[in-house]
Amino acid sequence: GWIVMQQRVDGSQSFSQNWATYKAGFGAYNANFWLGLEKIYQLTNSANYRLRFEVLFNGYWISDEYDSFRIDSEALKYAIHVSGYSGDNTDILNMLRDSGIHSQNGMKFSTPDQDNTPFFFGCANIGFYNSGNWFRTCYAQNVNGVY
Repeated sequence: GWIVMQQRVDGSQSFSQNWATYKAGFGAYNANFWLGLEKIYQLTNSANYRLRFEVLFNGYWISDEYDSFRIDSEALKYAIHVSGYSGDNTDILNMLRDSGIHSQNGMKFSTPDQDNTPFFFGCANIGFYNSGNWFRTCYAQNVNGVY
């Protein structure tokens, strides 16, 4: 089976949360939900895990998977590491676009109150992006952004 670490069913739960809230987790498991960075870290460092995205986009379900998924500890800002892509869409966490690097793989997690993005972009505080995520310039995927 799968462990749900994030779910969005409507816009009733804001995902514009601070570091402590993303670390602990928030929302309701049967609705809008974030498991918590510390729990995700503990899980992904205790065994081998896969990561799967399932997104309803323009009436069609899209799924993408990574054979290997883990995040680092809080001391390393919960950086994400994925490999082994397969799916319907594109290798979104390793995406390169317009000769600029947009890859989110290896990035530290950022929230509006703790910006860990490289290059001083401040993505977690900018309008549409305003959320917690593994940003680079600013994102290829933004599952926690404004609904």
